[in-house]
Amino acid sequence: MILLMLSVASLFGQKHFDFRFWEDSLINLREAVMRAPTEVERYSLNEDFMNLLELTLNEKNAFKFEWDSVKNFSVLASPDKLFKIFTWFIPKDDYTVENFGFIQVYNEGRKKYVLYPLFDKRSSIDYPRTSVGNHNKWYGAVYYKLIPLKTKTRTYYTLLGWNGNDMFTNQKVIEILYFKSDMSPVFGANVFKKYPEKSYRIIFDYAKNSVFSLKYETQSYEVGTGRRDPKTHRVVYETATAEMIVFDVLAPLDDAMGDVAAFMVPESSMNQGFVADNGKWLFVEKVRGRNPDKSRPAYELKNREYYKPGKN
Repeated sequence: MILLMLSVASLFGQKHFDFRFWEDSLINLREAVMRAPTEVERYSLNEDFMNLLELTLNEKNAFKFEWDSVKNFSVLASPDKLFKIFTWFIPKDDYTVENFGFIQVYNEGRKKYVLYPLFDKRSSIDYPRTSVGNHNKWYGAVYYKLIPLKTKTRTYYTLLGWNGNDMFTNQKVIEILYFKSDMSPVFGANVFKKYPEKSYRIIFDYAKNSVFSLKYETQSYEVGTGRRDPKTHRVVYETATAEMIVFDVLAPLDDAMGDVAAFMVPESSMNQGFVADNGKWLFVEKVRGRNPDKSRPAYELKNREYYKPGKN
């Protein structure tokens, strides 16, 4: 494989670079990673994949390439064409997963696109829900949706992601990404308003065999009017409709199990969410979800199966 990588490197920098060919090569290499029988082989092939992707992304005009044939790693582009984020995972022999990625972002000062490698630091982050850090402190996940959240002075990029986590649990993550003035990335931000827990990213832990939905879609939700019914004295709610982040409500299989993540499953037909509100994500306790019956996405069936971007 080393000889292959050296021969590959010699082809880069040529005048006519065939991105479609190298996209196919990367897809095939990812398949080899996921089919490798041992963890040592998976890590070795993953290093080859990461090196080849880095060489490809450093080629002239690489940012313009669409990556529309990718099926076993995720590529998301920001609507403002500022950056792309590439993420993927490898399964380990202890049934955990490790996530990897790159951010490809335009640096105005340097007049070029630069790369930031992403390595999964979940195990070394003490307080993951309130941690804020650069690309060297990344709470790893494979992202399938990118939503800009704009303020007067900054754009926060909201990322919805999946993490195979361990033998007993999966995770879904609402991550916040923004860029400093030097275009270096920062993960985590205080943009969640009225959420029950102080959070700079939202992490949902749930049972391995359950199906947890985290989407961005148009839904109806209840808004308190501030008025009370004169007879019942209960708060009067009105219905509003908006594009919003929608997710299931998690509850233990049995009350005696408490909040142990391995026994947390979605409540049928109960949804909560976040709606954009003046540069913040406002927590909405009651969402009128329209899809109580959900099929299980392919990438959640088991860690060894391929992640399929665009499905959540």
